[in-house]
Amino acid sequence: MRYPDQGRGPLAGAGLELAPGEVACLRGRSGSGKTTLLAAVNGLVPWFEPAAVDGTVMLDGAALDDLDPGQRAPLLGSCLDRADAQLFLATPRHELAAASRLHRGASAAADLVDRLGIGPLLDRRTTTLSSGERQRVTVAAALLAAPGPLLLDEPTSHLDAAGALALTAALDEMARAGGSALIAEHAGWRLDAAVGRWLELRDRRVAAAEPPRKPRLPGPAHQPGSAVVLAARGLVLERMGRRLAEPIDLVVREGEVVVVNGPNGAGKTTLARAVAGARSTAGAIRRTGRVGLMLPDATIQLLQNSVLGELASLCRDRKVVARVLRRHRLEALAARAPWSLSRGERQRLVHAALDVTQPSLLIVDEPAQGLDPEDLVAFVDLVHRRAAKGRAYLLISHRQELAAAAHRRLVLDCGRLEEAGR
Repeated sequence: MRYPDQGRGPLAGAGLELAPGEVACLRGRSGSGKTTLLAAVNGLVPWFEPAAVDGTVMLDGAALDDLDPGQRAPLLGSCLDRADAQLFLATPRHELAAASRLHRGASAAADLVDRLGIGPLLDRRTTTLSSGERQRVTVAAALLAAPGPLLLDEPTSHLDAAGALALTAALDEMARAGGSALIAEHAGWRLDAAVGRWLELRDRRVAAAEPPRKPRLPGPAHQPGSAVVLAARGLVLERMGRRLAEPIDLVVREGEVVVVNGPNGAGKTTLARAVAGARSTAGAIRRTGRVGLMLPDATIQLLQNSVLGELASLCRDRKVVARVLRRHRLEALAARAPWSLSRGERQRLVHAALDVTQPSLLIVDEPAQGLDPEDLVAFVDLVHRRAAKGRAYLLISHRQELAAAAHRRLVLDCGRLEEAGR
């Protein structure tokens, strides 16, 4: 497989077979081609993303190569790595009803609603849902295709611990009923109980692999300073007219790394936007110096035609730009268009773009998404090195393992923001 104007493509002779009742999980470094492989199976490549593709996709002995994505949709279920890219209807109830008609899975819809905890969301406007709530809906819609094959791309990237456990149980039940799934997942250990076979995409081919290990993240070696870079008092969190939390207080000091955990829908992203000044809110907020905000969807923060252009548009010092490219391991991608990067590579690029602006406080919303375990360890190391020089970090995430990398852990849940143990 090769994309136009990109030379060598991400896949070369990659192949695998998926048996009924099997759940296989595909590992691989960020940018190795996992999303591309799934897109080639469901038809998004080459029908939606033009590419030169050789090889054949077979389902129950029939070739799917001449079927476009719409024709393949009733035959298999897909959950894309961005929930926003496949939610089009007014409410989750409408989305699940449409999926039931497509896959004739109405009898399973009620069970999935209960299992994935989306009953309270059914009649909410889709635009009011958090990233994790939207992911629960897209996962449920994809699961309605069972016992047909399922393609799940980073299905836990926005799920809290309860959501990941619910997905694991649903996959296990689906496999026992004869359904099958191919999953691309950086945090594969979160689904370990449901996975029967581990694969790895490396050197453009698929090979057998060992189960992944949960990364061990070190704590910061330095102590934060006394100067306050962010002080929020009586902050009110609201989204689309819904109050998410009681008035809360938050203080972050120079060189401090603070993690905010919390379940899906608790208001973590709303908190990030509010303290960064990207959302108007009641309460008093005092910021010292520049504040950077890294959103969960890296794509909407990338505006230039190349990786180099993103950094050069923010800093005219070529030496500084070159140094930041090296620091974030983006040198080899400097001439690439941001849209052609993998999710993890785009994540690293946005972090680099914000890094070059030298903020006093960097707020990173869901920093682990798109990052393989090695990238996550490298990200934490970089956070610690920058924090040791005085930059403060506020890391917003449902992933509790990030707490080990912080000076302090806060939990936003049931409308309250409270200190918690690491």
